[in-house]
Amino acid sequence: MRERKAVLLAHETLTEDTFRIVLHAPEIAAGVEGGQFVHLQVPGFSLRRPFTVADADAETITLIIRRQGRGTAALEQVKPGSRLAFLGPLGNGFRPLPGQGLLLGGGIGTAALILLARRLGSCTLVMGGRSSGELWLDQVHLPPSVVIQYASDDGSQGFAGNLVQYARKNLKPGMWVAACGPRRMLAGLQELLRQRKIPGQFALEERMACGLGACRGCTCDTVKGNALVCKDGPVFAAEEVVFS
Repeated sequence: MRERKAVLLAHETLTEDTFRIVLHAPEIAAGVEGGQFVHLQVPGFSLRRPFTVADADAETITLIIRRQGRGTAALEQVKPGSRLAFLGPLGNGFRPLPGQGLLLGGGIGTAALILLARRLGSCTLVMGGRSSGELWLDQVHLPPSVVIQYASDDGSQGFAGNLVQYARKNLKPGMWVAACGPRRMLAGLQELLRQRKIPGQFALEERMACGLGACRGCTCDTVKGNALVCKDGPVFAAEEVVFS
């Protein structure tokens, strides 16, 4: 895959440790799918970093990033107008299923669900976090037909509890689930979906070095054997993933 260039148009702080950048990337913007990612070169660092494409329109893509190291801190300081190299879009995306979609995002994992919600048009998108200070979905502009809800562990905003508890209370026959978040959350959702015979898809979050499957550094266990999150995923059928 050839390297592409994007121009950074804007960046914006969402919470104390989360920010959003908008990139002019017309070569990929219109065709990218919810759940896919780009492998972005941060100036001053040799290794690219994977970021899910949170949103897109005809010419731009949006990345929502949690600051968690020197690389992401450096990316937050890049000035608008700068050109950034990237590979992508990479991986596979979500495949909408029949019925009403319930989209469940744990923390920064919510970023993987925003474009899917926009493309679905009518669905419920729920963001979960430990407290209201971690929740930023109200700063994302989505169609009115997308119902936005929150779940917080401490009950400070929205449903009081985690997303597995939310799903246990609100999941109905005829729904399907798309989710991204911590492995413990996904494992809990997987068991709930199995019990209720409801289909789902999970976007997995793993560290990636190459983003193309060559280094084999992002393996995960599935019922079919080892898989590469960057190449075979990051989206898998919920029942396919083995959580150990």
